[in-house]
Amino acid sequence: MCGCLYPACNCSGRSGECYYDWELYRSTGHGGHCVNCQENTAGPHCEYCRPNFYRWDDEMACQPCNCNQAGSLNPQCDAAGKCECKVTVTGWKCERCQEGFHSLSEGGCR
Repeated sequence: MCGCLYPACNCSGRSGECYYDWELYRSTGHGGHCVNCQENTAGPHCEYCRPNFYRWDDEMACQPCNCNQAGSLNPQCDAAGKCECKVTVTGWKCERCQEGFHSLSEGGCR
């Protein structure tokens, strides 16, 4: 481990800990692998969001998707934070029924 004074770590400002990873070096040419990534990030350089999190740009902290469990197909949203809704369900987080439908439940809307 290092205090990320080692420039090859490049943890995107989201971790102060890393180790040298020979496999990563062989595949990318950079061997610093970050650990304990903050702001809900993951990856060798804390460069992407953990599952079920998103962010609009690299400077932001990753935000939870918060997809409505009943209305969404899965808990993961796209890079803008929009969830994938079941048929007859709408809304940014799949939280309401489309016009002409009602009673949001695990099966969608009726």
